[in-house]
Amino acid sequence: MSLKEQVDLLTNKPGCYLFLNKDNEVIYVGKAKNLKKRVSTYFNKAYNIKTTRLIREITHLKYFIVDNEKESLLLEKNLIKKYRPKYNVLLNDDKTYPYIIITNQKDPMYKYVRKYEKKALRNYGPLPIGSNARSILLTLQRLFPLRMCKGDLKKPCLYYHLNQCSGACFKTVDSSYYEYQIKQVDKFFKGEINQVKQTLVKQMQKASDNLQFEQAKRIKDQITSLDFITAKQNVDIVTNKNIDVVNYEINEEKICFVMLFYRLGQLTYKDEYIQNYEGQDLDELLNSYLQQIYQKNLYPDVLLIPNEIDLLDLDENLLEFSSYSFNNQDDIFIKLAKQNAIDSLNKSIISNNVNSGDELEILDQLQQISNINKYPKRIEIFDISNIYNQFITGACIVYINAKPVRNEFRKYNIDSQYTSDYARMKFMLEKRFLKRIKEKEQLPDLIIVDGGIIQIHAAKEVLNKLNLKINVIGLSKDNNHKTRYLIDIFEQTIDIKNFKKLYNFLTSLQIRVDEYAKSGFRKKYHNQLNDQILLIKGVGKKTNLKLYKHFKTIDNIKNANFDELNKIINNKKITNLIISNFKK
Repeated sequence: MSLKEQVDLLTNKPGCYLFLNKDNEVIYVGKAKNLKKRVSTYFNKAYNIKTTRLIREITHLKYFIVDNEKESLLLEKNLIKKYRPKYNVLLNDDKTYPYIIITNQKDPMYKYVRKYEKKALRNYGPLPIGSNARSILLTLQRLFPLRMCKGDLKKPCLYYHLNQCSGACFKTVDSSYYEYQIKQVDKFFKGEINQVKQTLVKQMQKASDNLQFEQAKRIKDQITSLDFITAKQNVDIVTNKNIDVVNYEINEEKICFVMLFYRLGQLTYKDEYIQNYEGQDLDELLNSYLQQIYQKNLYPDVLLIPNEIDLLDLDENLLEFSSYSFNNQDDIFIKLAKQNAIDSLNKSIISNNVNSGDELEILDQLQQISNINKYPKRIEIFDISNIYNQFITGACIVYINAKPVRNEFRKYNIDSQYTSDYARMKFMLEKRFLKRIKEKEQLPDLIIVDGGIIQIHAAKEVLNKLNLKINVIGLSKDNNHKTRYLIDIFEQTIDIKNFKKLYNFLTSLQIRVDEYAKSGFRKKYHNQLNDQILLIKGVGKKTNLKLYKHFKTIDNIKNANFDELNKIINNKKITNLIISNFKK
C-alpha cells in the first residue's frame, strides 16, 4: 500500500501517529486531535513547499487511536521515550534545573535539588545560573534555621549549637516557628534581602576581628551570591509574577527553542535546545519542548508564547496559563527570547561550520564555484557596521585553511564623513593593505566582502590602485536576511543553498564578521554616551546607567524635558544639572 493510501485511510479520531523509514525505524512521533487532518498536512502542497528530509525518509506509518487528548499526550510521551525518534524534541534526561526546596514535613528542612518537587512545601527556582545555589542554601540554613538533622535524637545536635537547626533533634518545635521562618525565606526570594545582607556583613566583620579569615571569606561568598540574585538587569521589569517566555528561531535546517525564566521580575535562568529541522510541525515541536521543560520545572503564573503559535494546539495543562503578549512589557520579553534564540543558533552554526577533514573539500568547492585561479588558503572577510550612521566600524576576520585565526582579527574606525557603503569599504581596505604592504605582511589569497556589487567594486578599485592581484568575491543575503548568494569574480550571482558544507561555512563567516563589527560600534557607542554624561559634575555611574537603559541614545537624553528625566533619575538637583549642562 502506498503512503498516500495509508494517509487516506486514517481516521478523524484523536490519537498518536508514527512515521517509519525503509529500515522500519520510528523517525517521528506526533499526536493529533484529528489524525487524518494532522498527518495530511505533511504531504499537501501548501505545507510541503520543498521536499524535506523527513518527508523523503517516510515509507510507511502507524497510528494509535485514543479516547481523548489527555490519553494521546501520555501515549506520545511513552512512545517518544521508547523509540527516541531523531526528528522529535529530545531533551537530555540528565538536564538539571537548580532548585532549593523546603520539604513538606512536620519539621521541614531545606534541600538542594536538580528539578522541582511536586510534594515539597516550597520550590524556589530555577535559580540564577552562576549564583552558586549551594552557597545560597548555606545562607538560608544560617539565617533562617529549619531542621538540619534527622530529628528526635534526644539531645541537641551539632547544628543546634551552631544556631543552624530548629532543635527538632531534642524537643517539639512549635509550628508557628516554622511558619515565621518560611515567611522570611519567601521574602528573601522576593528580593527583600537588605536586612539579610546587614546581618551577614556583621558576621563577616566579627569573624575577621577574631582572625577567623576562612570563615569571613565564606560569609563574603554568601554575600556575593545574594548580590548575584538581585543584580539589576538591562530591562526594567515591574511584576510580582513568575513569568516564563518561550520563543524560537529557524535557520535553514536547524531550529532553536529558548525559554527564559523570570521570577518576580528577575531573569533567573535560560534554557536552550537546538535540533535539526526538517519540516516537522512547529506547534507540535514547541508543545513537546514545553512538556519536557515542565516535567522538571514548576508551572509559572504566565507562559508567554509567540503570536504565530496556535494556543489551541497546546496541551490542556499548558493552556490555563499560556498567553500571547498584550502590552509593551510582554513584547520586550518575547523579543528578548527571540534574540537569545537567534544568538544561540548563530553560535551553533559558527562552532559547527567545518568538521575536521572537510576543510580541503570546502575550499576546493569555494575555488571552483567562485571561479578563482588560486587555492584560497588564506581568506580575509570584511564587513562594516554602524548605528544611526554614527560609530561606523569596519571589521576584518581572517581564516587560514578554513579555520579562524582570532589573533589576526582587526577593527577599523571609519569617520562619519564617509557616507556611502562604497566609500567606507574603500577607506577600510586601503588603510589595511597600505599597512600590510609597508610592513611586508602576508596578503590573502581571497577577499570576501559582506555585501554586493558596490562593495566588490570598492575593493577592486583599492586593489588596482595598489597594484595587488587578489581575487574578490561577495556574499549577499536573501529577503529574510539569511546568507544565500555568492557573487563570483565575474560578478555572477550564484545560489549556494544546495552546496551544504560550503553554505554552512560561508554562513558562519558572515555571522562572525557581522558580530565582530557590531561589537566595535557598540563599544564606541557606549563609551561616547558614558563620557558625555559622566563629564557632568555630580552625575555618577548609577545615574548614567539608568539614563542609558531608558533613553538609549545621547540625543534622546538631550531632547528629554525635566519631567521625563526626573522620572528616571528621581533627583531634581541632578536632573537640573543635566539639563543646564546640555543647554550650554
